[in-house]
Amino acid sequence: MNARDEGLELKERLILIESMIAEGRRGTKSYSWTFILWGLANYVAIAWSTWGFGWAMWGHNVLAWPVTMACASVLTWVVALRKYKSSNRPSTTLVRAISSIWIAMGISMFTLLLSLGLSGRSDQQMFVAVIAAMLGTTNAASGMILRWKEQFACAVVWWLAAVVSCFGTVAQSAIAFLVAIFLCQIVFGIYGMITEARVRKQREAAHA
Repeated sequence: MNARDEGLELKERLILIESMIAEGRRGTKSYSWTFILWGLANYVAIAWSTWGFGWAMWGHNVLAWPVTMACASVLTWVVALRKYKSSNRPSTTLVRAISSIWIAMGISMFTLLLSLGLSGRSDQQMFVAVIAAMLGTTNAASGMILRWKEQFACAVVWWLAAVVSCFGTVAQSAIAFLVAIFLCQIVFGIYGMITEARVRKQREAAHA
């Protein structure tokens, strides 16, 4: 194989990698609704654990987070399964890898929240710092794999929320957490849905 053939082969591999990354990003955008769902679930859990409208123990509703996260997980699984079956598109290796990262994070978060709730240990600032750091890591890993700077920016916001929780007051920690949820879950989810809809319309127009 001469230098020209090697150059062409390298170029083809780069094109393949870029196409896989683009497909992975499109796949992630098609599930942007999950960011909004989990953002709303976080707000529900915060309201429940703060003001309470259920079984209270140790002065707060200890089951707020694990119950809300469990319900959000089931709803995500049901809707995602229906969406996958209706799409008629095979899942790529990259999409499966990204999904695995988020599933692993979800399992870790559920285990942590359930353990904290049942143990009665409720250091709010430490809780926010750990959760924000976990979400920052997951968003960063996904953003770097997909070369998606907007998602990596979400990771930075989560990391900043973790830092504020470690060095700020309880009120500052709560505000940082609420802002991070709004920006990185609600706003980012809406952004992903809008951009995915635009791409879908462009592809439909191209095939028309």
